[in-house]
Amino acid sequence: MKTGKVSENIIKRSVLKNISKVSAEDYPDCALFTGYVSYEGTGESGAHALIKAANRAVQEGYRPVRAALSVTMPQRMKEKRLKEIIASADREAVQRNIAIISGHSESIPELKYPIVTVVLWAVCAYENRTYKQNDRCVTNKRGLKLAAPGQTVIMTKWAGIYGSALLATEHAKGPDTKYPPFLTEEARELWQFVSVEKEAAIAYEECASCMYACSDGGVYAGLWKLADRSGVGIEAELKSIPIRQETVELCEYYDINPYRMNSDGSLLIATEKPDELIGRLIDEEIPACVIGRVTEGIDRVIISGEEKRFLEEPTQDELCKVLW
Repeated sequence: MKTGKVSENIIKRSVLKNISKVSAEDYPDCALFTGYVSYEGTGESGAHALIKAANRAVQEGYRPVRAALSVTMPQRMKEKRLKEIIASADREAVQRNIAIISGHSESIPELKYPIVTVVLWAVCAYENRTYKQNDRCVTNKRGLKLAAPGQTVIMTKWAGIYGSALLATEHAKGPDTKYPPFLTEEARELWQFVSVEKEAAIAYEECASCMYACSDGGVYAGLWKLADRSGVGIEAELKSIPIRQETVELCEYYDINPYRMNSDGSLLIATEKPDELIGRLIDEEIPACVIGRVTEGIDRVIISGEEKRFLEEPTQDELCKVLW
């Protein structure tokens, strides 16, 4: 199989179909979410894995309470780096009031980067929430909702946040030979934006219908998955998708697509109240804008001027072309 995250077809065919369907509906107040990092050598990878898992939890309306860490290291990796990984995860956990209950660690040969996995236990944070969808009030105990045709799609922050920060951290010397050093310095500052916890809470307060935290595969993958989970279509305007100049320059240097690059830190939201929600987000200094709408059918389309391009099922993240 290709390096990186396996395709959606393989997940559905060889993973989900082989897992017994038990217990999820029997325990509406608890769920498990996993975050992992396997293509970075930074000592912050423990924090990044925890944030990835937390992003998945908060998009579904859950509050993380416990975390189990597992670190698989290259044999050449020094103990100092392991301490940095665990310390970074602990720092994020303390800030979010999450208890770390284990820290399994092991090393194996021929591994390029450490693989950091975080499993979160989370409890429902929005039980019995009533929200309005298509002019009728709906109550959903688990906070899990679906997008509906006619709703507006909002995006927070920018495309390629995580990928830009990672490229600037791991490969800063390359771009600095072509671009001013301040460009990679600004890209490294994007680490502070990789959590979506704050905007997810605001979106729930404003009764958003559905959310998806972008991650591997970037904004394009996020749009496809937001539509797929709801069984709907999506039309998004390419020129409306916010992106920072440092991301554009880095992706040009490495010849990769910024819209297919890991975008942890950006949240896609389907809502019937875009103006109110964007107003709340901007009041909290969270960049947000409308990028598209939910449609009938299952076509997922990116519009660029007169051109329409159909989104395909998410594949390998663009970062894999550079880091592996």
